[in-house]
Amino acid sequence: MKTTFLNAGSIREQVPLCALLNHLGHKPAKINGDEHLYFNVLKSAESKSIFLVNDQLNIWYDRLTKKSGNVIDFGIAYWPDLNPDQVTEKISKILQISKQPAEIQTANNGKRKRLPVKIPFYHIEEIKPVGCNIEITTYLQSQGLWEISIGHLKEVYYYVVDEKRRRKEFFAAGWQNENGGWEVRGKNFSGCLGHKGMTFIPGSENILILFEDYLGYLSWKYANKLRGPSILILNYPEFLEAAKKRIAKFHEVAVFFGKQHLNAELLSAIEGINPRKIIVLQ
Repeated sequence: MKTTFLNAGSIREQVPLCALLNHLGHKPAKINGDEHLYFNVLKSAESKSIFLVNDQLNIWYDRLTKKSGNVIDFGIAYWPDLNPDQVTEKISKILQISKQPAEIQTANNGKRKRLPVKIPFYHIEEIKPVGCNIEITTYLQSQGLWEISIGHLKEVYYYVVDEKRRRKEFFAAGWQNENGGWEVRGKNFSGCLGHKGMTFIPGSENILILFEDYLGYLSWKYANKLRGPSILILNYPEFLEAAKKRIAKFHEVAVFFGKQHLNAELLSAIEGINPRKIIVLQ
């Protein structure tokens, strides 16, 4: 019998993160409604590194690495030595071997199991300037981001409607990427609403500064008041190859990356950019 693997789209829509984590041996330390809290899922050496899963939205956030995403993004982070195609195959194999989760498998007795409900989409309801919501303000202050967020970040109010037509509302601080998606940061979730993408802020046609993330850019912006270079923000490491093509048009390029990501692999990846100057933010 030929083995058929689930594709990435099917995995994203049908595989519950909590079920996959359970099969991998991770049990939630605490469950609060839709929020499931785990420790040290991404094999952190730090004691009790916090990993959060929103079971309703089927998304996750790791507080130590600041990574987040869907079930495929989790697989890429969990098995860093595998490429995306290998990750989807591995998840598919895990589900077939274990006959789990039951929602997407049919038991040997021929009885059809309950199919999973498709994960609902986010709906953006309102965008406001920061300072309107005390909880968002408190979060930004706790992260040391309040002063640099003014005039740059927005308050993003969004909701989902589940299969029982129940509406759940959320809010977070965020900024918009060039594909129309909103990159949001909050106490219990950081991720993207809509399509992932880079963020481009036009300036000089000759000089560009490449940032790893928007918060790194804001820190630089706060210390450098003058307008000048164009800004390109990756938002996600997987956009590095696309960034190389984008910045080839600029005569001078400065690259800013956070210390935690300064490693041989990353430095090797940016060699093709050939910037006049590489600066590392500490």
